[in-house]
Amino acid sequence: MKAAFLYKAEQPFQIKDIEKPKLEPGTAIVKVRAAGVCATELDFIEGIFPIKEGGLVPGHEIAGTIDEIDAKAAGSFKKGDRVAIWNVMNCGVCHVCRSGMENACPHRKGQIGFTHNGGFEEYVQVPVGSLVALPANVSFEEGAVLSCGGITAVHSSRIAGLRVGDRAVVNGVGGVGLLCIQVAKVSGATVIAVADTKEKADIAKKVGADEAVVLDDYAGLGKKIQDLTGGLGADIYYDLVGTTASYRAGIDSVGIGGRLLIIGYQKEDHLDFYPVDLLVKEGKVITSVAGCKRDLEMVLHLAGRKLVSPVIQNRFPLDKINEAITLIVERKVKGRSVIVMDA
Repeated sequence: MKAAFLYKAEQPFQIKDIEKPKLEPGTAIVKVRAAGVCATELDFIEGIFPIKEGGLVPGHEIAGTIDEIDAKAAGSFKKGDRVAIWNVMNCGVCHVCRSGMENACPHRKGQIGFTHNGGFEEYVQVPVGSLVALPANVSFEEGAVLSCGGITAVHSSRIAGLRVGDRAVVNGVGGVGLLCIQVAKVSGATVIAVADTKEKADIAKKVGADEAVVLDDYAGLGKKIQDLTGGLGADIYYDLVGTTASYRAGIDSVGIGGRLLIIGYQKEDHLDFYPVDLLVKEGKVITSVAGCKRDLEMVLHLAGRKLVSPVIQNRFPLDKINEAITLIVERKVKGRSVIVMDA
């Protein structure tokens, strides 16, 4: 079978022919039908995340069909079932897992696409516990993207305490930001999107944003948000951009009791602010990373009801993966690119 490997930082993917993974106890072999290309892939290429010795097949956004499955662990799953993959290989029994934070399990065995080979190969081995049923009316491409961007939107909204009637600002209109807009709207919030181009602002409004602000820099964004909310400010400011300036703008944008919700990050940028600016609002800083299995189940349920849908701009065959990465580097992707194995 074919697989796309990374061997070292600052090097492109290499397509290799390797053996199909073998079924082991407690696992399933999934025939990959689609794998989303996330900006996190750049963290391996830029050397932020380590690449395991011998090379790594990334790809943590995966959907496909079960090709083989351990019968003793299968439960209700069987060969041929359509599935999406939750990529955290958690222990399931520790205090953190039992507290509903299994995405942060300190005893996890790793992460599919990070420490274990992921979806940029024709067949992938995953724990049976990572399988989530993919609704019949949700495509493999959609299921793959929702396995990362979708759970991020649901999980971050949930832990930030998003409520009906909240005023939500979503800063960063990329693949994840577009899903945050949709999840916030489904939850009953009024949504203001912040984009760096009119084209992205138009896409944000198309997927449900009530307002869309286009800006070149963050100077004055706080006042703009205050004006748009009648002086109340944002209840939640989703930050998908991850720069010191965007964090600062979030603090300026939130109102009394508002929450700065940090999802995005940049290598050299830090959260830097005068505490009193947030203290006088009794505001909070909340961070969110990926999501839990129940978040994937929820976003797939919403997608099955056609309440959320990822924006997929490009579809590439596996041997064009470096082209997909180049588009992310050049900031030319409006939504997401997906590797489609049958393409």
